[in-house]
Amino acid sequence: MAVEIQIMIPQYGELNRIYSDFIVNHTFSFDKQKFITNFYKQYNDTKAFEAAILELVLDKQKEQYTLILNSLRTEIEKNILIYEKHPLFDDEIISRGCYNFAGRYDTDIKVQLEVTQKLSKPLNEAYNRYDSIGYRKHSAEEEMQAEKEYERCKSEYEKEKEELNRLYELQKQARKEAFQYIKNCCGDIYKLSFHFMEILAKYIPVAKDKPEELTKPSEPDIQEEAPKEEQHEYFDMEFLSLIHTTCVGEQFENISEYDFYACMNLHPGKCKLKIKPREKIRVCYLIFLMGEQLPKLDRENWKKNVLKMLDIEENYYKSKYKEPVSDFPSDSNQKFAKEMDAIFR
Repeated sequence: MAVEIQIMIPQYGELNRIYSDFIVNHTFSFDKQKFITNFYKQYNDTKAFEAAILELVLDKQKEQYTLILNSLRTEIEKNILIYEKHPLFDDEIISRGCYNFAGRYDTDIKVQLEVTQKLSKPLNEAYNRYDSIGYRKHSAEEEMQAEKEYERCKSEYEKEKEELNRLYELQKQARKEAFQYIKNCCGDIYKLSFHFMEILAKYIPVAKDKPEELTKPSEPDIQEEAPKEEQHEYFDMEFLSLIHTTCVGEQFENISEYDFYACMNLHPGKCKLKIKPREKIRVCYLIFLMGEQLPKLDRENWKKNVLKMLDIEENYYKSKYKEPVSDFPSDSNQKFAKEMDAIFR
């Protein structure tokens, strides 16, 4: 475990370089967001951190462990100062980096889809010629030529379709990976760094010339952060992304995937989810389907609050939510129900 402390020093150094690079060059990428998130996941156990320090202290001479721990404290101090004195990553910057990564195959898929679709027409024509040749007089040579042409078209189409399927699979994997890293952990690391400083102070003396704000962080500042309740997640980003793709622009006015995620999970924010005209009934059906995905304890609370957010009366909801799957649904309701079935089945 003591080795972890020594590995942690360059890891904190890399974290500080990412922060500094953003401040100077305003550049950010998904790989950097991955590093930040993985850093927090790896080191967020303060008990393990203190246990590793204890092992280091017992294993090495005072001069050695003091040198190591002071080096670590220097990097932690830098991290705290950078976060406090400069505007850092907000949720929008991080979500943009993740969405860019999630959509990295979109252009290739669009191009490949066009190629595949162009080949489907000659394939269908070749199949029809080959299939219909048996219903009229023809020579063996004609039949052989029709079969040969059909096999050629089929081979070309299947080759491109296979490539399209490969790209779809890569897209699916990219989206799954992106949504695993969409949470902003910078504030969490900031608070974690103060805990580390408190633990380090038990084992190595704090130099008198260290800034007061770092050696003895004022209690009120930390306490202000502590009461922040972790926002509840009713639905994950991967699931809501499917609904966003289908419903935004149709049932809802345009809104980013991240803001849609925040609204549907009832997180506070500036963006408001708005229903498009004449789409309220279909939104009621969507709310019903989404509610069915939740445990009973969460369901009613979420439903009540989301209806309030969307300005839908509860009586209206109860009387309309099943219209898309009624005995005689309208064409638009029937189409919407099929789209929802593809997501919720």
